[in-house]
Amino acid sequence: MRTPAWAGLAAVTIAGVGAVIAWSVDEQRQNPTPIAEIIAAAPAQVEAEYRAPAASPWAPGTSVMITRTLPVPGETIQVGQCTVAYSFTAGERSFAVTASHCGSPGYHVWPTADGEAADFASPVGQFLYSDLYDEQSSRLDVGVIEITNPWYAMTSPAPSIPTVVAELVGDLPETICKYGMTTGETCGTPINQTGIEILADHDGTELRAVAATAAVCARAGDSGGPVYADIEGQRVIVGLVSGTRDAARELSCDDPAAGPMTMSYTSMPAIQTVLDRVVPEAEYQ
Repeated sequence: MRTPAWAGLAAVTIAGVGAVIAWSVDEQRQNPTPIAEIIAAAPAQVEAEYRAPAASPWAPGTSVMITRTLPVPGETIQVGQCTVAYSFTAGERSFAVTASHCGSPGYHVWPTADGEAADFASPVGQFLYSDLYDEQSSRLDVGVIEITNPWYAMTSPAPSIPTVVAELVGDLPETICKYGMTTGETCGTPINQTGIEILADHDGTELRAVAATAAVCARAGDSGGPVYADIEGQRVIVGLVSGTRDAARELSCDDPAAGPMTMSYTSMPAIQTVLDRVVPEAEYQ
């Protein structure tokens, strides 16, 4: 039985999308990070390469709630909202990929009862790795959740996005899209492939990350969601949502008065180098 919240539990929801404070192409050019060179080195005209997980316990776009500690009835707890880019398996273990700023190793992951409220009956995962908080950080906003209950029916989009991820990609098409638990699917045009973003996480801590940008709407809760494009006749996940900088966040994405919107996202080819290090046993087709 699902329990939306424990009796007497006071939950405080914390925005689960990084607020972009600044974004710079020049800084990345002047002080390149090795991991980002994977993105920049890819020629514009290149045959794309992909990988597909052997199994995907959670569909791309799955919504999750995140807490630093286990909930205790009668105590106030901070609850973060984020979205999963995709999931994969390694032997008998299962993992999901989301944004690093959504949590640190040891944070608890919960399902959602209705897409908005957390289901605190039992956790479904725990943060295993979070690159921006790691001493040997590659400055990528990517985190890994170990799924402890892959049989739970998670809240995800329907129809789900096929789990095909980019290992190498050159120029992106004119339109890319993202899916997030808050705003659903929104689309726009790519702006820059590589730069440095300074974003604020759920605690207000400033983090520096390598990111790309696109003119796409995103809101709190969309962080970690898949960024995808139609490439060579198939839908390919090319990144995950990192941060957003909007003219008027209180307005809906399709409101003309909302003004220009910029979403930062972490490139999937660079993410794969981190995942291969953190979970080298990952199984792909």
